[in-house]
Amino acid sequence: MSLNLGKIRGQHKVKQVLKPLIELLRGEKIDSIFLEFYGPEGVGKLTTALEIAKAVNCENFDEFPCERCPQCIQISHLQHPDLFLLMPDMNPDKWIEAQKRGDLRAFYSPFRQIKIEEIREVERELWRERPYSGRYRFIIVANGENLNQYAQNAFLKTLEEPYPRTVIIFVVNRPERILPTIHSRARKIKFDYLPFRDFSEYFEAIDLKFSTTLLYRITSGSIGKAKRFIKTNFVEFRFRLLKAISEFDPQVFKDVCESFLNQEVESGNSEGVIEDIVEFYGSLARDLFLIKSGVPEVIINVDLKDDISELSKKIRSDQIQEMMKIYREISSWLRLNVKEEVIPYILFVPFAGRNFLDVFKSY
Repeated sequence: MSLNLGKIRGQHKVKQVLKPLIELLRGEKIDSIFLEFYGPEGVGKLTTALEIAKAVNCENFDEFPCERCPQCIQISHLQHPDLFLLMPDMNPDKWIEAQKRGDLRAFYSPFRQIKIEEIREVERELWRERPYSGRYRFIIVANGENLNQYAQNAFLKTLEEPYPRTVIIFVVNRPERILPTIHSRARKIKFDYLPFRDFSEYFEAIDLKFSTTLLYRITSGSIGKAKRFIKTNFVEFRFRLLKAISEFDPQVFKDVCESFLNQEVESGNSEGVIEDIVEFYGSLARDLFLIKSGVPEVIINVDLKDDISELSKKIRSDQIQEMMKIYREISSWLRLNVKEEVIPYILFVPFAGRNFLDVFKSY
């Protein structure tokens, strides 16, 4: 018997933990289990969850997952009757396209909520005594921290009275957002940032306009985020964003953001764009602070170093601190379905004052 987890890049400690667990599940020696995969965005947590579902249900005994049997094929295409995948604000009209591409992250917003109605729909399916065709049913919750309070309370009842032959996996970037009563019931598996070698190997067959080292640095080694940056040309767009910020004109900044977003909407790549703008804003605030503190060698946006240094001469320290506060606040607001079109204005609060922000609180 040979377990094949080759699709999971890096995460060697994770694989060592999962190997005996998969063997127990294949031997049907566990009735049900609740796992929490936590760690940075885009380092393979969701991929790993799907690979476990294939490995456990694979019909091949020589090598699993084999990628050839009906179980593996159906799970790969997200069409297995025993696979329940919950994602925040997944657009049902785009689901078929997501299945074709096998790229789920392009078709859902990781900042939106998972509602109680979606939990109840899954629970209705779980009343069946046994799985349809696999050894186990798999409930995979992407961005599990985005279950709203009502959905988390509803899910807690499922965990208190677990269904037989069921594996529940929470994929979580921010475990502190999970209710303690849920968090405490999970067997936790930590995912780390990918080593540069594993990251660069993934992109070595792609003709990039910039260095893999830069891509690794500005995405913190997140393959998921890096793929999105390549698709939307966000690496180059950062130059335009920085220039617009440096002009201290909210309308200019808003126009630049909107033109880029409209461009990506037309090409079908708009999911995650606003979030990437916000993340760049946060990294810029950090870089400005480091340059003002005299340690420019550790900034994130190394390719923008000269322009950021020029901006640091025109911006006050209290404005940088305000940028950091706004960045933290917006990360929470996005999860509350704040209208995305007001985000560029909010980002300009450090330069226009908090009264500027009051206008948009009830937008």
